[in-house]
Amino acid sequence: METGKKFRNHISVVAEEVWGSILALLILVFVQGLPELAETSADDLSFLADKGLWIVLGLTVILAVLIGNRLLVWARTYIYLEDNAIVIEKNTVNKKKNTIGIKNISNINLERNLFEMLVGTCKVKLDTNSLSTADKTDVKIVLKKADAERFRREVTARMHASGSVELSAGETDGISGTGDSPEEYRAAGAVNGASFQEAYDVRMDFGDIIRHGLFSINIFSVLLLLAGIGATVGAVVQVVQNPGFIKSLLGAAAGILVAASIVLSALWDTVKDFVKYYDFRAKRRGNRLFICYGLLKKMEYTIPTDKIQALRIHQSLVARICGRYMAEIVNVGMGDEKEEKNSFLVLYCTKEKMRQQLELLLPEMAPALDQEVKKQPGTARIVWAFHLAVYVLAVLLAAAAGMMMTAGMASSDRLPVQTGICGGAALLIISVLTGMILGYRTAGMSAGETVLKLRRGYFGTHYTMVKYSNIQYADFSQSFLARRCGIRKGQIHLLAAAGKASYDIPYFADGLEEIIKAGMLGEKE
Repeated sequence: METGKKFRNHISVVAEEVWGSILALLILVFVQGLPELAETSADDLSFLADKGLWIVLGLTVILAVLIGNRLLVWARTYIYLEDNAIVIEKNTVNKKKNTIGIKNISNINLERNLFEMLVGTCKVKLDTNSLSTADKTDVKIVLKKADAERFRREVTARMHASGSVELSAGETDGISGTGDSPEEYRAAGAVNGASFQEAYDVRMDFGDIIRHGLFSINIFSVLLLLAGIGATVGAVVQVVQNPGFIKSLLGAAAGILVAASIVLSALWDTVKDFVKYYDFRAKRRGNRLFICYGLLKKMEYTIPTDKIQALRIHQSLVARICGRYMAEIVNVGMGDEKEEKNSFLVLYCTKEKMRQQLELLLPEMAPALDQEVKKQPGTARIVWAFHLAVYVLAVLLAAAAGMMMTAGMASSDRLPVQTGICGGAALLIISVLTGMILGYRTAGMSAGETVLKLRRGYFGTHYTMVKYSNIQYADFSQSFLARRCGIRKGQIHLLAAAGKASYDIPYFADGLEEIIKAGMLGEKE
């Protein structure tokens, strides 16, 4: 792609945007109108036959306006490359020009949903090293698949020329001189899709995906699924056995659809990992990671390893029992959108297999896998016990106030209410006590030579491993009681999406904060 030559998104982007708007409108009408329709008789609905033409005409006008607006935006939006930047120019009512420096690009990712696979297009997603935009993808461009590959190749060439990305030996074959020229790089055809066609360091077969899905299952989603199935069956049985229970067919459909939506939502939450990570592949080339996966939505990530802020190791409750682990990377750009919430590097496997895969994909962090995590100091139990005592006192006072408010009620009514108050207070205390015990037993940290390793969790376990140099800033706090116990806690902040930018440091002995500070300032030997 030539410098300065303008091009547009593929026209299919209009269909995607219009379809999304239509679907949102239909859902809004359905949610708002179904309850009223359920109580409307056939005679009341007769007005639809008389005014059907006007309703259809109105919907057609709305659809035409939507399509016209999207077509105008598409036709007046241009994309082009400058020497050191990507420019997106919108010449609509409000003119806007967005310029993104090549050297600031952190990721170049490709995504294809089912519609894009059918029409042969591909979405290019660019992210930058910006804290202000770490919660969103900075640029989305829809192109034909071949054009998307060429665009990624061109941007990668310019990133290489600017020194922001290093190429592997296989990618620089055929490039004369130092390879610093984008023209030499393009002439060699270095990244013409070859990076994704080479053999992968890590590849998961169908059995691996099934095992990952099983260990990823959320127990609470399973319980919700079972409850939803029970509610759906109950609604159907009630309608069949008691036709007078619901006056209209629409009313019956509304009740069944609500229960069915709960079932489908919980079912998808249970099985989504079986579909999402189909054909999972990953490899390391130079200072870049390549990750591919997906069945209904294909994802292709290109990630410079120097942009990776942290490595997270997860264990669900089932995985913790079975001794299985999965690894997730945290970096600028990934994890900012819903479909990228979990940016996996290694799917669920044994600890030994994870170590082998990390040595291939992210050897810089592999040694931290065996870095021993120390539990919180014993004196931390005093602080936890104090917090629990304050909470229990507040719950008991609230329960006592509720009991006093029922004093004037008749004895037949007072007993069930007071029983509910006492039961609720007991449930709250037991729940918090259980959570505090589980959290205390799991929490810990380790301040190594180059890596800070944190451990948190309740039923499952989550490890966060981050190099001191990647910590943007750290906060340390110490209450009066913690000061007397010689302990403190803290929080570190990374350059990443909001949900993955901050991590709590459990209570640790005084003095370790100086090790963390020295590591952040590059003063550790």
